[in-house]
Amino acid sequence: MKQKITVQIAGREYALNVDSQQEEAIRRAVKKLNLEIEELQYNYHGHDVRDILSIVLLSEEKRLVELEGMKGDVSNADIDKLEELEKLLDNYLLSR
Repeated sequence: MKQKITVQIAGREYALNVDSQQEEAIRRAVKKLNLEIEELQYNYHGHDVRDILSIVLLSEEKRLVELEGMKGDVSNADIDKLEELEKLLDNYLLSR
């Protein structure tokens, strides 16, 4: 179900329509962004907020690109190990 929330990023308010399951994640993301913006404003005193937001955007996009690159790093052996651990955990939980 969609609900309307208002968040504030870099001193500006934004009204969003979000799924109720996403609200907490969005609020945590906004809090993280605002902290990063504050830190950059302190470190780059005198820069325009658009410059700060550009740096934040670049930083987050770089992180996403790195995460996408890591997707291919998971080998079949890793998947097999995870599946084996899952079976062991299932067996343990069922035996209790």
